[in-house]
Amino acid sequence: MQRKNQLMTPGETNKARPLIWLRIAVHLGLLLLFAAVTSHGFFDRAALLIENHRMTTLIFYIGVWGVSLGALLIAALQPGRKLRAFWAFVIALSTAAAYGYRYVSASDLSVFDILSLWTARHETELAFSFYREAGLWALLVFAVCFVLIYSVPSSPSRGFNRLLTWFGWAPAVPVCLIAAIVMLKSGGGSQAMPAQFQPLAVSAMAGFKVATLDQQQRRAVDIEPGPSKPVSSILMLIDESVRADYLDWNPGNPYTPELAANRAHFVNFGHAVSGGNCSSYSNAILRMGPMRENIPATIRTNPTLWQYAKKAGFRTVFIDGQSGRIKDPSKMQNFMTPDETRFIDRHVTFSADVPPTRLDDKVNEIIREEMSHDRLVFIYANRTGAHFPYDKHYPADQSRFKPTFREAGSLKARINSYRNLVAWSVDRLVSHLHRDLDLNDAVVLYTSDHGQNIQTGALTHCSTRNADPREALVPMLVMTGNPTLKARFQNAAALNHNKISHFALAATAIELMGYRPGDVSRNHDPSLFMAQPDRPRAFTSGDVFGIFRKEVTWNPIDLNVNYLEPEAMTPLAMTRHDAPASVTAQ
Repeated sequence: MQRKNQLMTPGETNKARPLIWLRIAVHLGLLLLFAAVTSHGFFDRAALLIENHRMTTLIFYIGVWGVSLGALLIAALQPGRKLRAFWAFVIALSTAAAYGYRYVSASDLSVFDILSLWTARHETELAFSFYREAGLWALLVFAVCFVLIYSVPSSPSRGFNRLLTWFGWAPAVPVCLIAAIVMLKSGGGSQAMPAQFQPLAVSAMAGFKVATLDQQQRRAVDIEPGPSKPVSSILMLIDESVRADYLDWNPGNPYTPELAANRAHFVNFGHAVSGGNCSSYSNAILRMGPMRENIPATIRTNPTLWQYAKKAGFRTVFIDGQSGRIKDPSKMQNFMTPDETRFIDRHVTFSADVPPTRLDDKVNEIIREEMSHDRLVFIYANRTGAHFPYDKHYPADQSRFKPTFREAGSLKARINSYRNLVAWSVDRLVSHLHRDLDLNDAVVLYTSDHGQNIQTGALTHCSTRNADPREALVPMLVMTGNPTLKARFQNAAALNHNKISHFALAATAIELMGYRPGDVSRNHDPSLFMAQPDRPRAFTSGDVFGIFRKEVTWNPIDLNVNYLEPEAMTPLAMTRHDAPASVTAQ
């Protein structure tokens, strides 16, 4: 437009100016409307502040919004095309991230969500596959936002353009303001902020806190194991996304009939609660064995299970059955560090050549190999289990329940796909461990890292606020061929039925390594063998490392409540189709 103005006479330029300003005003109006549509909660938060008589906070909140909208207009009016394109890209990316996350979770992206997403970044491709519709909408939002910012006509006023150039970095101001609020609020305070800047602020703050976190020294094992070991092989089998109430123990049921048929081989502690509702945090809790009452301090300083095992003379094996899903299978997951791996004798990963449907079979092969030798061995194995997208992890011809999610987008279809995966991965493999392994001198501790909230319009897991109890509803099973130990576990299961959490597993594994219970209890919660504390059951969500605050976010769960979705309780009718038999929801 500036070049066009140079070819005009002064009179023509003066006549054109009102039209140019009108076009600018229309473009900026559309941009502001777009910002309003893609941001959520302004009026609700303002009303809440008014209701609570927090007028100072309200004024500051409106001020942040005003600064943000002003910065957005400044970015769109930049006369320099390169700087405008830069801000258009950054702001569009932020808006798309906020919109896509809200589409999936119905909540704003928080700094704790960023931390969780960062630790699970290797699963981006899988997440996009599962949340494809949300991803496509986010891409559309990105494109629209970029065009709206970049296509604003240039101002015909040289003086105004010069002034705009001086404020070229103004869009960084709302990012800094929101980040400062997050810092002052210990990770909170970013709700209902402009989507154009809020994800940028929480991402920057998350990165800063992780980079500057005081890395405390992890203690060495300061207790001594006894001379004898209850068993020579200990297997902690950590499944993925398996919800306890989707394991049916009724004989002849169509969902997990093999588990039901082999239930005599399991000691079932009933429904249990995971330490966290996200894989990374739950696995960190399981491996690092923090005390529930002081998680941030003990999770960073307690010895890991590997350290206890090594001191007790056990060979240590880590099997990452989820590594085949990521592009770089050598990449460490779930907050594992190079320092932690120093105590692992064998770290097993799988290449992308292994089909997703066969990953858990490969895990079982390594387990059989390691437990076939006459030596002390501690194995921690992560399975692929029932990870989303559900239909990708079981063969298409193993669809017992139809229609599946790949065939229909309903909640019933999603439940059918989940049931198919549980049948393929859990019922087919876990139910026969007693047959595949010599358990006479071994113990298997089986649970899942977290559960699943299968409702549409919500995150399946990893919610950081108001997390649904289903996200942490997990099974807790034990297998052993040692009669004395099995009797102890059976007595413990009767005592602690529907009362167990992940916090009991580390102590259980350590006691099985030969350490005295009294010594173990000094730094860990009670084991499965002990009566569990009489306190409300709850699980953590978000940060457990004390990155922002010492307090952990707890979410209540009642392990005696029936959380099964009504759609999952619909009567099912068996139909005779191609093998295997198919079950169709009526």
